Amino acid sequence: MRNIVIVLLALFVLSSCDLFKVRDSDPPGAAPPWNDFATTWEKALQNLEYCYEDSRNVVHYSGIFRTDYRFYFAPQDLSDYAIDPDWGKTQEQDMIQLVHSRYQNIVVELLSIAEQDEIGSNEAKIYREYSLTGIGRTSQNRETLATGNLEIHFRKEYGYWYIDKWYDYRATSGTTWGKLKHDNS
Repeated sequence: MRNIVIVLLALFVLSSCDLFKVRDSDPPGAAPPWNDFATTWEKALQNLEYCYEDSRNVVHYSGIFRTDYRFYFAPQDLSDYAIDPDWGKTQEQDMIQLVHSRYQNIVVELLSIAEQDEIGSNEAKIYREYSLTGIGRTSQNRETLATGNLEIHFRKEYGYWYIDKWYDYRATSGTTWGKLKHDNS
């Protein structure tokens, strides 16, 4: 009899806290911005920005590069920081995950440099001045992560555009995108 009272009391307590009540599911969140089909070099460049600005796009990051992709560090960074110049698609994927674990709310600004772009039907070379800012996960302060200039070569394959080569250049004494990559590898 005592066991029955304990079981009934336990059932009463559990049923009064709505543990067994059917709940409505949470509505799905908005999908991260992404161009599923980079049919122009502009969409491929935009996907690069999306990968840095939204951590949910990390899974897409290595897909924006060609298989034989190469990143070329600023010559001053190679000598000043003893950076290994061998940087490809695999290093990019590892790096982006670390960047997002250390920074949040990253903003990428790319400004055209005096109409220097060379655009063809299957290849494009673009030149941009860049700035990356973000909030450190430990410091909670907005900081400039990188500034400089870049040259990105795109190549069209099977109707889609991919990054083929990326050259980084120092514009000031600040941290370059390449140095940011190196520090997060």
